[in-house]
Amino acid sequence: MSGTNPKKAHGALKAPMNLVPNTALIEMNAVMGMGAHKYGPYNFRDTQIDAMTYIGAIRRHFFLWEDGQDIDDESGRSHLAHIMACCALALDAQHTGMFVDNRSKTGLVQELLKQCANDHNNFVEEYDNARS
Repeated sequence: MSGTNPKKAHGALKAPMNLVPNTALIEMNAVMGMGAHKYGPYNFRDTQIDAMTYIGAIRRHFFLWEDGQDIDDESGRSHLAHIMACCALALDAQHTGMFVDNRSKTGLVQELLKQCANDHNNFVEEYDNARS
């Protein structure tokens, strides 16, 4: 008799579907339910959605959350749940062909982030060496 259940062994080869905390899913679904009531259920599958609209919404919710406001004034739900909902809609739109990609796409950000990180690390190293 084998020590491993065959269903468990087979299931272990599949993509995990049990790692997102239920609390996050519940919060996001609460926001999605309000959006369904406000705009219509699955409206994001009826008409295309554009990246910049969701980038703006994500930034607004994140800025408010970063500033210490946990709860959105209109919905009474977490700003983080709103961000999750926005990301979910953007991902769904990409998968279903309903995504209008109007991002700026300069190609500058990745290299600039690397350069800034390198400059920062060089500064810290030089500063620390000068102090010792």
